[in-house]
Amino acid sequence: MRRQVAAGGRYPPGTRLPSVRRLAHEYGLAPQTVQNALRVLRQEGLVVSQQGRAYFVRDPNRPVGDGTAASAELRERLELVETGLRELQQRVAALEGDRP
Repeated sequence: MRRQVAAGGRYPPGTRLPSVRRLAHEYGLAPQTVQNALRVLRQEGLVVSQQGRAYFVRDPNRPVGDGTAASAELRERLELVETGLRELQQRVAALEGDRP
């Protein structure tokens, strides 16, 4: 997973990662093992998470900040908003492309 996230290949920055259950099935691992791996990736600054929602690939070109819990939470929320905005922009572009 680290290679797929860090290299920006399968999971480029801003991508929402599949669910823990789906990743566990894909890699043939226990869900707890996947949770542990995601926790390590988050500690390494490769992904961000919002409890109960999802994990997203962090943009490596964005600064990490001062490391406080509050700033980390704000960064994660901002990245979620930016990801949502990108998804909406893609949906709008797709819809506009369907128009004659």
